Parts: sequence; C-alpha cells; structure tokens
Amino acid sequence: MKSFPLKDSLLVSVRLYRALLVAYPKKFREHYETQMVQVFRDSFRDAYHYNGMSGVIDLWLHTFADLFVTALIERLMERSQYMFSPKLISWCGGMASLFGGLFWMISVGGGLPLKLALILELCGVVGLRMRQAGQGSKVGVAGFAFGIIGTVLAIAYLSQDPVSGSFPYMEDPALAPGVLVLSLALFIQSIGLALLGDVSLRAKNPHRWRGLPVGLSALSAISGVMFWLVVSVPLSQGQFPWESRTFLLYPAVLWLLGLSWVGLGIMLMAEANTPVAQHPPASA
Repeated sequence: MKSFPLKDSLLVSVRLYRALLVAYPKKFREHYETQMVQVFRDSFRDAYHYNGMSGVIDLWLHTFADLFVTALIERLMERSQYMFSPKLISWCGGMASLFGGLFWMISVGGGLPLKLALILELCGVVGLRMRQAGQGSKVGVAGFAFGIIGTVLAIAYLSQDPVSGSFPYMEDPALAPGVLVLSLALFIQSIGLALLGDVSLRAKNPHRWRGLPVGLSALSAISGVMFWLVVSVPLSQGQFPWESRTFLLYPAVLWLLGLSWVGLGIMLMAEANTPVAQHPPASA
C-alpha cells in the first residue's frame, strides 16, 4: 500500500465529504457531523487498503446515494416538526378561532356564515388543546373529544340541511327536530369547552384570560338553548321563529358568542410562544 496517494486522496475526500454534509439540517450536523466524518475517514482507509482506487470510487457511489436519501429524509422530518409543532398549531387555531368568531357575529341568518364559523372553531378547539400539551391528560382528552364531536355534529347537520340558507327564518314544522339536533350538538361542544377550560384554570395557563374557555362554554350552551327556544319550539308549535319574543335575544347571544371566539383566538395567538405550565406531580 502506498501511503502518499492515500494521504492526499483522504484529505481531499474528507474535505469534500464535510462540505457535502451541508445538505443535512443544521441541528443534525451539530450533533452528528464529527461522528459521520470519522466514520467516513475510517471507511475510506479500509476501502483504499483492500481495493485501492476502485474501492474508493465504490465508497463514494454509496456515500452519494446514502447522503442524498438520508439528507432528504432529515430535511422533511425537520419541516414536518415545524409544520405540526404545538406552537404553530396553537397560533393557527387562534387565527381560525378569531375569524370563526367574526362569522358567528354575522350568522343570524344561518347558511354559509354559520357553517364557516363552526368549521373554523373546530380548528380553534384543536389549537386550544395543543396549547395545553402535557396538561390534564384525562380531562383534556375528554374535553377535546366532546368539543370535536359536538362541533362535527353541528357541521354535519348544517351540511345536509337544504334550507339552512334561510335559517332561522324557517317555516316548515318538520325541521324542528333537526334544529334540536343542532342545539344538542352545541351543548355537547359546551361540555368539551368546559373541560378544556378547567384544564387551563387548574394549570393557570394560558396566563391571560385563562377563564375565557369556561365562559365560552357557557355561551355555547346558551346558544344551543337559544336555537331550541327561538327556532325549534316555535316551529313545533306551528309558529314562525321571528314571531317569538325570544327572537330578540337571538342576535345578542350570537354576538357575545362571536366576541368570545374572537377573544379566544387572540389569546391563543398571543400565548403561542409562552412556555406551558405543567401540573405538579401527584402526591402518593
């Protein structure tokens, strides 16, 4: 074995390999670059020792292929961790909640604004739960489940309701049971928000307005009752919803509900980067 060509080719190859490692994410290089260069150096010596330059060429072919595949995987994993990080999901959920609240405020006539409000608040529920990562595992999971089930049930009802565009100005008594389903869905959602709010209160996190989810839960339950009183009950009695005296309370409740969702959205966006407080360990 000739040491002179080995020394020169090894030096050039290691420098080239170290330069190619820039394909990996920065954090990955900080942890593994030294080990990877050492492994490559040892592999180069072995390949040159046993097979000469043909072994070196074969090593480089395998190195290029491995580097391309693994660097691509690491880049994708880094991007996915950023895209689906709790902070980002909390912020996006806050933005969705904010716009969902605005749609609630213009959803007196039902139709598309009401559907959009429910779809966006679904993202708000996800954002709130992500904000509570690591807190109140059982209560938080139950609250998240109730919140999702109630919201999805309401969306499903509105998606199959052919006259929801004129809601609540309905005139068909046969629609009363369907509106009752919508009321029940909002009540289920309110249970979920109450449980999620309890997690925030007990963990004292988010630090600002941490009681807002509980208040939002109460307004969601009141909205469900209003849908029942303002629409379902009058229709079942053969009356038009707008002829009921309680109809005057209907827009006010929707406005309060919308403002609460806007507030929750602002809270989630403002607290997205604040460290999450953890529960102290339970005593034996």
